[in-house]
Amino acid sequence: METPELFLFSAGNTAFGVRGPEADTASDDKFNPHRVGLDHIALGCEDETELERVAAALTEAGVENTGVKLDETLGKQYVAFKDPDRIAWEFYIV
Repeated sequence: METPELFLFSAGNTAFGVRGPEADTASDDKFNPHRVGLDHIALGCEDETELERVAAALTEAGVENTGVKLDETLGKQYVAFKDPDRIAWEFYIV
């Protein structure tokens, strides 16, 4: 669901709401991962097939992404991309 101020979506059994900027936000304000607040969003995928489906859907939609990669530190596969506001999103196998 999407309105001018909010969009709602679900990932598995988890619902998310993302609200747009408040009226007093400067029109030229941009996301900055170094400010206090949101840095990135990570969601879990159940298996490699699901992760590959996510990567393929992102690519098909024209969204630049990492493809399925191995996080050497965690030893888990993931796909990462940035949304239009340059917020980093990750899908990891749980």
